[in-house]
Amino acid sequence: GIIALIGIMVNDGLVLIGKFNGNLRSGMTFDDAIFEAGRSRFRAIFLTSLTTAAGLAPLIFEQSRQAQFLIPMAISIAYGIGFATVLTLIMLPIFLSFSNKVKVGTKWLATGNTITKEEVERAIKEQKEEIHLQDQMVTKLLKEPTNGSSVSDPKKDLEKELEDTK
Repeated sequence: GIIALIGIMVNDGLVLIGKFNGNLRSGMTFDDAIFEAGRSRFRAIFLTSLTTAAGLAPLIFEQSRQAQFLIPMAISIAYGIGFATVLTLIMLPIFLSFSNKVKVGTKWLATGNTITKEEVERAIKEQKEEIHLQDQMVTKLLKEPTNGSSVSDPKKDLEKELEDTK
């Protein structure tokens, strides 16, 4: 039962953190991103927990002899899911905020520079790396000479590739 409960907790946490990272990538501030992630994913997380507990209710109240060995598992999942929901919706955002403050403080101690909450988050770092790589590729494509010219024309190159494939 505990293994199933851990799976549900991990899933709920991933849903919340995925939305949080998406909010950061879309340009929200750190605090707004946490709040909006919790608000927008509350229904999905709460309904997952509610339907799981409701689905286990008949098994919990079953009186037959065959169901007696499954009742402890059902109870542990049903009550654990309520606790896990509170952890996911309340404690996970608090933990994210706390860990962000630790990252900002560590960065400040290491560099002496004051940085924003958003700059230390992995989602923003990855987004900056992607933009940097795209800029490098565009620069490289524009610098490569084709047909004796010093600067490549991407439109002409694309037209040439299309003609070659025909």
